[in-house]
Amino acid sequence: MIFVETERLILRRPRDSDLDALMPGWADPEMTRYTVRRDDPRSFLRQLIADMRAKRPGDLDPGGPWFQLILESRADGAVVGDIGIGFDVPGEKQVELGYRILPAHQRRNYVREALTGLIPWLIDAHGIHRFVALAAAENVASVAILRSLGFRQEGHFYESFLRDGRWLDDLYFALLAREWRGGR
Repeated sequence: MIFVETERLILRRPRDSDLDALMPGWADPEMTRYTVRRDDPRSFLRQLIADMRAKRPGDLDPGGPWFQLILESRADGAVVGDIGIGFDVPGEKQVELGYRILPAHQRRNYVREALTGLIPWLIDAHGIHRFVALAAAENVASVAILRSLGFRQEGHFYESFLRDGRWLDDLYFALLAREWRGGR
């Protein structure tokens, strides 16, 4: 099922056939340096895909409040990444957004394009009032994307994320639906 289409992307429900394409984003230590690492990423992804096939965006079960969308290239059908939407995280009518672009597709503004299509859909289809996102302070690309979309930094959590024996800072960003509508 397709949820959003942009000029270059289709944002859709995961399929079983996406598993191998997603593996680098969930298993490569470089790709997971700012996220939670999974002991068995293949099993995790297999379950995630099954959960997404069994629920609609906004459903809590199976698998909790998160809904994962696949970013597919309209040009060639390649999986370029994924976006997670945490419904009611951190509260009612709010979503937390998380994203990853696979190494072969980075630096092409896919996250910006995907979020530019996704945010209005979430406002219209789900009545979302507020969007939040966390980014490691040293993840310069992610911080730049959020700022370019009008997200404002609302917090700086010092040494809040342990990765490879090193404490990283997280930056907390937010955007209100009315700010999105007013700024576009």
